[in-house]
Amino acid sequence: MLLFRFVLCAIILIFLNACAEGPHVANANYLRDFGFTQVKSYAFYGRNDENFDYQNLSDLTRNSIEIALENQLDTQGLIYKDITQADIIVSYFWVEEQKKMAAHNSHNEKYSRVNQRYQMEEHQPQALTSRMQLKKYNQGVKYCARCLKVSAQGEQVNPINTAAGALIVDFIAPKTKRSVWRSSYPVIIKEKENSREIQQRFQRAVKQMLLQYPKN
Repeated sequence: MLLFRFVLCAIILIFLNACAEGPHVANANYLRDFGFTQVKSYAFYGRNDENFDYQNLSDLTRNSIEIALENQLDTQGLIYKDITQADIIVSYFWVEEQKKMAAHNSHNEKYSRVNQRYQMEEHQPQALTSRMQLKKYNQGVKYCARCLKVSAQGEQVNPINTAAGALIVDFIAPKTKRSVWRSSYPVIIKEKENSREIQQRFQRAVKQMLLQYPKN
């Protein structure tokens, strides 16, 4: 009986962990009139490019995301080129997870309200900052949700996940500097994960997203 309960608890924990990982299929929407079949090469914005500085990510995180994108784009037969010669520019935004607020000192009621006010001022919710950065990013890549009317399911436009942890990838048309394809997939980093495990999470997310790339 004890063994049965142990096995049952283990199954429940595995199920809950799988649910926390997010959906198994990424959503993507794109512009119908863009010639995706003619895309043979890609580029990233340079680190000093004004179109790059939408989000304050560490170099380690940026490298992980770009390596994941390079690996999957190369697998699909696309060639990396200089940004002046590429058919598309690949851009991305990671909606960072909200940091937990500092614990409230409940046993000291005299300073509880002052302490709570300090916490709210000193530790502004990271989600709010990330939302502001995402808005700036959307403006920078000229994202137009109503313009990207087609998905892998045809005329059915899928909602793009922008919740905490979502990795958003855009393909930008070089001439118009406008997003012509967008997809997202959750990348939830656990506290004790090493760089290899983090890299695998980004790889898995990008692979799922690029499965939604238009084939014709």
